Amino acid sequence: MAGQDVGAPPDRLWVHQEGVYRDEYQRTWVAVLEESLVFCVIASLHQETSFLRARVQQVQVPLGDAARPSHLLTSQLPLMWQLYPEERYMDNNSRLWQIQHHLMVRGVQELLLKLLPDD
Repeated sequence: MAGQDVGAPPDRLWVHQEGVYRDEYQRTWVAVLEESLVFCVIASLHQETSFLRARVQQVQVPLGDAARPSHLLTSQLPLMWQLYPEERYMDNNSRLWQIQHHLMVRGVQELLLKLLPDD
């Protein structure tokens, strides 16, 4: 899926409703969580690793009332992402997400974020 660079990503994304975020310019972004499994075989040892990615697209969404954070606790998506050095975001749980790409895809601005493992 080819796309073109669209400049700097948003500084902050705040949750408004389940899977819907607002940035500092009040644009809406829709986030979908993707879980991937990776199988690795090293020296006859089979290892299975899973990782989370969030595909976040800048899509205009009519906003109703903001959801209360206590109603969003079952989601693996964070309540907030803040741009961090080295092409990463830090979420409200102090987890780091690597920006895998920030492109215009079929006319839609898209961020692909990968949750980094805890050190």
